[in-house]
Amino acid sequence: PADRPAGAPSMADDVEKAILFAFDQSGAVAPELRERAVGYLRDVQATPDAWRACVDRYQRTSYPEVKFWCLQTLAHAFLVPNLLAELPETDVAVLHRTLMGFVGDAVANTSGSEPGGVPPFLKNKLSQCVGLVAKIHFPDRWPGFLRDFLGLLSTGNLSNAADMFCRVLDAVDETCVCGAFGDAFDQRCAARVKDAMRNDAVALTQLVDAFATLIACPDLKIATAATSTAMRYVDWMDVSLFTSVRTQSNPPQSQSIADAARVALTSPNSDRRAAGCAFFTSLVAKGMDHSQKIELITGLRLVDVCAHLHAVSIGDEDEDAAVCAAQLTAAVGHELLSCLRAGDAAAGADQTEPHAASPPTQTLTQAALLTDTLMPTGVAHLRNNDERVVAAALPLCAAYVHRLKADRGSSGGTIEGKKRDNGVVQVSRDTGGFGFGDGGVLGFGGVLGGGDSQSPTQSHSRNVGPVCVNPETARGALGAIASACVARGAFPDERRAGVDFSRGDCHRVKEAEAETAEVRRELGVLFRAVARCAPPIALHAVRSALIAALPLGSDGQSASQQKPTWQQVESAVAAVHSLGEGANDPAVKPGCEGFLTDASVAGNGLTHTDQLNASSPLGELFEFVVLRWNGEIFGETNSSLQQCALHPQSNPSASHRLVAPVFLETCVRYHLAVARNPGQLLLPVLAAFLDQRGARHPDPEVAARACYLFSKFVKSLRPQIAAYLPEVLSAMEGVVLSCVEPLQVEMTRVNGNTQSLNKGTGGAMATVGNDDRLYLYEALGYLLGTEDDALPARTQIELTETYCTRLRHRLSLATAQNDSQTAARCIVGMANIAKGFSVRLATETRPEIGVALCFGLEMATSSLSHFDTQNDGASVLIRQRVVAYFQRMVQGVGERAFPFAVPLVHKIAQSGTKKDLKECFVLCNQLAATFKDKLRVFITQVSPLLVEQTMNALAPFVSPDGRTHGVLGLVRRIGDVANFLSAADAAIATDQMTPEKEAEFNALKNTEDSREARELEVAFVAHVHALGSNQLVFALQGGDLPPVREGVQNLMTTITATRETVLASLAAAASAHPSAVSRKAAVQALTKLALHWFPMAPNNHTNEPVPGFSQFAVEVVVNECCVAAVLRGDLDVRDAAGAAAVGETVAFQRLALERLGPFFATQLRDEVLVKRFGLDHSLANEYIAAVASTAQTAHRDARAVIGRCQQVVGGARPALRKRPCKR
Repeated sequence: PADRPAGAPSMADDVEKAILFAFDQSGAVAPELRERAVGYLRDVQATPDAWRACVDRYQRTSYPEVKFWCLQTLAHAFLVPNLLAELPETDVAVLHRTLMGFVGDAVANTSGSEPGGVPPFLKNKLSQCVGLVAKIHFPDRWPGFLRDFLGLLSTGNLSNAADMFCRVLDAVDETCVCGAFGDAFDQRCAARVKDAMRNDAVALTQLVDAFATLIACPDLKIATAATSTAMRYVDWMDVSLFTSVRTQSNPPQSQSIADAARVALTSPNSDRRAAGCAFFTSLVAKGMDHSQKIELITGLRLVDVCAHLHAVSIGDEDEDAAVCAAQLTAAVGHELLSCLRAGDAAAGADQTEPHAASPPTQTLTQAALLTDTLMPTGVAHLRNNDERVVAAALPLCAAYVHRLKADRGSSGGTIEGKKRDNGVVQVSRDTGGFGFGDGGVLGFGGVLGGGDSQSPTQSHSRNVGPVCVNPETARGALGAIASACVARGAFPDERRAGVDFSRGDCHRVKEAEAETAEVRRELGVLFRAVARCAPPIALHAVRSALIAALPLGSDGQSASQQKPTWQQVESAVAAVHSLGEGANDPAVKPGCEGFLTDASVAGNGLTHTDQLNASSPLGELFEFVVLRWNGEIFGETNSSLQQCALHPQSNPSASHRLVAPVFLETCVRYHLAVARNPGQLLLPVLAAFLDQRGARHPDPEVAARACYLFSKFVKSLRPQIAAYLPEVLSAMEGVVLSCVEPLQVEMTRVNGNTQSLNKGTGGAMATVGNDDRLYLYEALGYLLGTEDDALPARTQIELTETYCTRLRHRLSLATAQNDSQTAARCIVGMANIAKGFSVRLATETRPEIGVALCFGLEMATSSLSHFDTQNDGASVLIRQRVVAYFQRMVQGVGERAFPFAVPLVHKIAQSGTKKDLKECFVLCNQLAATFKDKLRVFITQVSPLLVEQTMNALAPFVSPDGRTHGVLGLVRRIGDVANFLSAADAAIATDQMTPEKEAEFNALKNTEDSREARELEVAFVAHVHALGSNQLVFALQGGDLPPVREGVQNLMTTITATRETVLASLAAAASAHPSAVSRKAAVQALTKLALHWFPMAPNNHTNEPVPGFSQFAVEVVVNECCVAAVLRGDLDVRDAAGAAAVGETVAFQRLALERLGPFFATQLRDEVLVKRFGLDHSLANEYIAAVASTAQTAHRDARAVIGRCQQVVGGARPALRKRPCKR
């Protein structure tokens, strides 16, 4: 640069050039050159004395970029540990003078060479450097730091001086106290700085005076900055410094910081008001005694200030000002409630136990009066459109309600059950007026009106309510909170939100709905708290909202000049829904207890039936909604669905895409009220479900949701709907036909009507290609499956056959067109229809219905055969639907579904994939659990095929020791078990497990194919276990049964081969599998088989159900799986999985000892325990006794004996090689 100082060294010139290049924003510097400049500067900063050069350069340069880099280098250097602490005194003095000189230049420089004065970014960086030095040097090496900066205010340039003064104090707070610049918080440093500032009384007085003067300054910028800075120091300075007027150095008319800040709250400038709010929020939150806190709030008249700020913020366009006002209101309210809660705790405490003292009565009274005055302002903030304001006001309102809701009523606390007082049935506090906690009577004990005063010595004898509560004021506040929750929970005005909520396919609409749902969720918690505290108040708020949202305009009795918006209607109905969410059954059932008196029942001659027909409060509220939904007059009875159809002129909001679902949700929640009064309510509700407000709504989301809700509604009320069945089926006709057709638009599940809307669906509905419209077939099934006499048998059969025929025809057409989506939907529709019929109705009472339902299963199986030939993903979708349909039919028609079981399993297993075979095993196990031994023929037909295919599917993943993929595979014959185990031992001996090898095996096990192979192996063992548990092992014994499959002539040979494979595979897994869990499952399955195949009497081998099984059990299962696997240490009895597997081996040996008799016990002791494993006779006898024991502690005792035996075997037979297994 041309103005470079003369005589500057060339290196300095290079540094300045590099800085200018690095900070260039014009694009004139090439990117490569700029990168070089940045690297060069980084190297310069790394030199030890770079900061000293920067001190000199800062004073000589005129470029702001160069100055900033110099200050940045200083800040980095000052963060180096011990650099400032180890500076010599001479350097320290120079550094302090230099920094103050920089600050003085920044204060004095208003025009000079830098237009507009020193840039703010330089002031901030300079303040940071000063704060870092003060953090280390103040007060020991820089005792005059605070006074030096206070002196800046007397330089004459107040604007610049005040600006720099505030920036430096902000930096001191952030750097020294908060560590906001990346330093770890240094507790000792913070304490030292704060103590030094507190101990310098003169400087502290000057600081407080400076704050008061600057906050009261007419310059808005100075006043706002000073208020924000003072707020930082409130937390750790004595409160008297901010509120007391000092007269030693100031004239009597001077005001305190708080007085000056309170004046700022009335400023027309929103920034200054916001700073004042933040200051008083910190001041109010400062820890102090309750009496002092209430005195402070009263003296500063903060409650009145909060009301004024709210009034001003209503017309203010600055939303931040409203947020600050709400935060100040919340802070004041929380402190008042904290004082009152302290009084509550002391009043309710046991006076014989140590407890905190209550605030003085005068303090509590004043806090209560201030709370009553403040709450209208706090509640008013709930109605603000800004979510931040609502978020600030919610905790205050919630704390107020929860204090009143505290169950410490002076009447004696919780009332269990019902108590009669003067003939009136009192509702328990646990069930309340309509299912919420308190019965609705706000009666409080304590100091103020609403309860009798009690002496401290009396308060421990009975529970008391919250102290100092005026019931009338409390009721008003609760009512205002409930009304505000309902009103603020409404969707925003479309013009203000900038969206059209009638467009459900718009992404911005979905975002606005999600935002409203989030706010409503928080408001709902508060609303339900009010409802539990005072049910009548919540009822009144909702009823008032309903009257305003659903006026009667036809007769002019309550017609409004301005029609209610759909937002009003939706929020009012959603409030009814929310009221019922926490209510118990009596709230909507007939004869809700608590609203009839003994006198009324006896005096008016009411019978039990009359009592049951009495309305509950929520039931009446719901009736009000239904009877005004179309603008009908109360008490009018509808005779047909047509009369209850949509009347747009009466309630134009009823068909809005956000209003319709919440009404239907409410109808489902209050279905018991409909059941009580079907004559008035049933047809209007059914019409809403089936016309343009429900299943025929133009919005596909609303229509789908209506179908799902209709199925829930019908399931509960089909006896009442039976009388109107022809009309209902006629209204459903067109919708039912279109439900199986795929939607042309993608469904999204974002809605905000109620908390329970669109929680997702389960089962078949959750899979791609389906939507909630298919629930309409479930509703159809419930309607057709009614056993009410109102539906003649012939009509019921014909209707069922008609709808099933339509679905079968559509399925056939979709199959021919290779339309897998529609085919899958047809199958789901048929399965949903079947849900509505009981087994007795479909098989005994009217078997023709079962036949009609089974025809659909035959068509679905044929469709699966077609799509299996397409070799695409469609077959997987269809297979899932067909299996779910078959499982539904098993539950609906029972054994009539048997003919379809074998073909279905063969079709699923036809691919031979691991996943399909596992699905076959799962299906067989489900059938076995349902039908037990009736499934014997089926098992005989499918088991050989499944076992053979399982062996082939697992073969690629089998290794001798099973460690590669965690799969051991199947063994074909029992005679192969010995060779199999020898191969496993050889693999373990030759292939030592190293960390690298283990990592390789883990990588192989983490593949999808490996996981499916392990799951198939587990499913095979579980299948054998299911056969044993459900009396189906006889199917593996043979018998006079039809051939297993075409091409197999010798049935007994096939069954015997399958049985051999099963036994050999279980034995191999039980003795050599690398997983302890798999070993346990295999031994469990063997135990189930042994229960059926061991001789029932000892030594009676001639009557064995399976010849040779006892010999196999002794020689293989007991010797290898139970004794050898345990005693050589494969299973660790200290591990949970290992201990469980050991327990199963003990159970098998106990069963063998019981069934095979003393000969087996002798053989086990002499040939196995003593001869093979080297145990002495006493320990062997102890082992057998522990295994045979049936005592309560038998399992624990057996593990202890086995542990000792393992130690003996380890010493006597050290050459025995373990087959280690993990969990």
